[in-house]
Amino acid sequence: MKPLEHTLVTLSIAFICGAGGYLLGKQKSPVSSVNQEKTFEAGHFKAPSSSRHSASVSDVDLTNFQTRLDAENEPLLRLKLAMQNMEAWVRKNPQGALGWLQSQQPSQRRNELVRLALHQFSETDPKGAAEWAVANLTGVALNNNLIAIAENWADQSGSEAANWLIKLPQTSERDAAMENMYFAWATNEPEAAMQFLKGHPALGELSPTLQRAVLAGWAKSDPLKAVAMSLAMSQANQDPGIFGNTLANWATVDLQSSSEWLLANLKLGNERSAAIKELATIYAQQSPGAGLAWLDKLNAGSERDAAANFMVTAWARTDAPAAAKWAAGQTSSTLLPQTASAIAHHFLRADPATFEKWRDSLPEGLLKSQASELTRSDASANP
Repeated sequence: MKPLEHTLVTLSIAFICGAGGYLLGKQKSPVSSVNQEKTFEAGHFKAPSSSRHSASVSDVDLTNFQTRLDAENEPLLRLKLAMQNMEAWVRKNPQGALGWLQSQQPSQRRNELVRLALHQFSETDPKGAAEWAVANLTGVALNNNLIAIAENWADQSGSEAANWLIKLPQTSERDAAMENMYFAWATNEPEAAMQFLKGHPALGELSPTLQRAVLAGWAKSDPLKAVAMSLAMSQANQDPGIFGNTLANWATVDLQSSSEWLLANLKLGNERSAAIKELATIYAQQSPGAGLAWLDKLNAGSERDAAANFMVTAWARTDAPAAAKWAAGQTSSTLLPQTASAIAHHFLRADPATFEKWRDSLPEGLLKSQASELTRSDASANP
């Protein structure tokens, strides 16, 4: 497989996971019927506002409150009653509130209340919240709650969080929490986060992942220093992806400045190539029109071809008709067969009637061939 073709296959996989920025380690519950995409992307759980949902701590008689809870036989009503004073309860006795919640019948609402309570607990005692989560939760619940706690902890004391997390047994949940914690820590104290990593070689195989997390967080607050550091590390380690990932995180904040910096400061090399592929994806997500103008600024030939293939493949996922129209009319880049096939695939799924008109209007060539082949395959699979 040719390098560009191999990279495009990789892109198609990465895009499903969410390319174009640092990837966090949050997971979805396999049993939940609720769409949790936004919750997991945001990584923060807001406790109920005290003015609307909760009495002040001094006003709550917890003994009487728990007696009322225990007297309610309907599980959903019992949780609804608990919600009314949950913030005050967590402030006064977080361990007791969490213990009571964990004793209730498992449900999506109970799990959400546990997340809310842990988030609130972690704002004042992240270590206590983390210890409770590790002792009482498993699987997806532990993974996502430990991430949220670690992010709060990083805002308060990144070094304390790092020292605590590194002592945990190595598990996927701990590693995901460490990635997110380093990302959050580096957003505020990047040099301290990087220095901590350098002083702990025992992190071993996880260390490169955490370095990327630090550089990604750094890119959000001081992008020029972050890309300079990542460029040096990429070249020293012969890993262009380090630089590409860092620049991508800058681009999610300021696409124009990051792309201008790249073209002005890196004229050639693997790092430039890696970054261009990342930028092409982000342009497709954020501003395809600006992306087309950006393509014209790239070196004609393999560089522009690679960027165009990446960009139009990603663009077709969100606006297949527009991507298909551009692909049919452009002459500045050479598209690969799998790119043409991807465009046709997304167009057919988005608007079959308009796709057929587009396919029939195409001149003989790659796009028409791939679109026609897709139509024949689809007809065979769905007679």
